[in-house]
Amino acid sequence: MSVFFVSHHVFTAKTVFTWMEFAFQLAMLLLFIVSMLLLDFVARKNDLTKNNTYKIFVFALFVTMLPVTFLTTEVLISNFFILLALRRILSLKSKKDLQKKIFDAALWISVASCFYFWAILFMPLLFISILFFTGNNFKNFLIPFVGALTVIVLTNSYTLLIQNAFYTPLDWVGSFGFDFTNYNHPTLLVPISLISTIILWVIAHHFIQANKRSKKYKSTANLLLITLILAIAIVIVTPLKNGSELLFIAMPFSVLTTNYIEGQKEKAFKEVLLWLLFLTPFTLFFI
Repeated sequence: MSVFFVSHHVFTAKTVFTWMEFAFQLAMLLLFIVSMLLLDFVARKNDLTKNNTYKIFVFALFVTMLPVTFLTTEVLISNFFILLALRRILSLKSKKDLQKKIFDAALWISVASCFYFWAILFMPLLFISILFFTGNNFKNFLIPFVGALTVIVLTNSYTLLIQNAFYTPLDWVGSFGFDFTNYNHPTLLVPISLISTIILWVIAHHFIQANKRSKKYKSTANLLLITLILAIAIVIVTPLKNGSELLFIAMPFSVLTTNYIEGQKEKAFKEVLLWLLFLTPFTLFFI
């Protein structure tokens, strides 16, 4: 991940490294690596996968297939906060400190939307999780609005102090667009086609094996599927489709693909799949 991060900044983006730019990009690289470690922590803490490093491997290959993801600072930062939110959402199943976790998740999603507005589409995931894990307690459904309002107040406090400007929630709303022309370029078309094919395959496998899974696993897996659907919705509605928006798919994609790889059957096919994922970033680098 570090090699691809540096290589694409030098050869693709042709970044001019002043001392300030070097410090900033080093911070982005650390954030990039921490996002991978955060994914591993969330997966292990919530038993999303078995005790292996497939999820890290798949995540690393996913983002290196789409280097524009780490060349777009706003998406990189926003995705990090979404991972923090997912950490709190998935931990709701423990039934401990529910109100605090709900508030934290809403806060992180709202902060993520400050950097990339359409990250706000993950907010329905929080409400669905509240319904799954906390029942019909009406008060819990009000907490996300408090978390979002907190971010709005803090943001306006900053803008009033620095820019002498006040923003209403309507000013926050971003535009949307459905122009997928950019996806026709081979550097995006190839990885998107591969990722889409794998997604369809692992989802089909998930539903085929659903009856053999425990009830606890099913609830978590269903949340991951909803997360994937919402991430795809972001890809569909965002106006600037340069490939960076696909980063939001990385977490659920990595976990669901890992769940498929962990199975005992189709070992030869899984080996081919892993090699295909591994070789694709290196092939695309020279296109």
